[in-house]
Amino acid sequence: MKPDKRKKINFSRIGVSAAACLALTLPLTGTAIADAPAREKAAPVEAMGSPVMEAMNWFLHRKGDRSYNNLCELAVAKAWNRSIVHSSAKTHWTSSDGAKHTSGMPPKGSFVFWDNGGRHWHVGLSDGAGGVWGTNFGSGGAIDFKPNYKRIPGFKYVGWKSGNPG
Repeated sequence: MKPDKRKKINFSRIGVSAAACLALTLPLTGTAIADAPAREKAAPVEAMGSPVMEAMNWFLHRKGDRSYNNLCELAVAKAWNRSIVHSSAKTHWTSSDGAKHTSGMPPKGSFVFWDNGGRHWHVGLSDGAGGVWGTNFGSGGAIDFKPNYKRIPGFKYVGWKSGNPG
């Protein structure tokens, strides 16, 4: 029998531990998420057909739509199938329609408000993970997604209110 001529790789010399290599070969299980630190856990999954998912899907299915240019309040109201439609995002924020929150990450489906320097302000819908859907985020006023609700050029974050079908 011929001796095995394959070269052995010394993983420690290339900065890869044996544990890391083993971890890459193990099948994925549900225990990894449960053991992860709280900041790494995924947001709770909403059931399809829930009002929150319907609101989120409304925006997702209209990505690129320019027909809501400068009509952000109408867009979030339609996404939530609301009968209450305020005259502007600023009016919505200053109304008694929901509690105002100025700290903490906006939950999935919540209304997120910004002062954009205009008299009407701006409102979008939170994805619950720091991103936000809204009108006027894409070219020509199109509906689009921004990955960080606090870092949108020309927008000063004001706060959020819970999303609801009101």
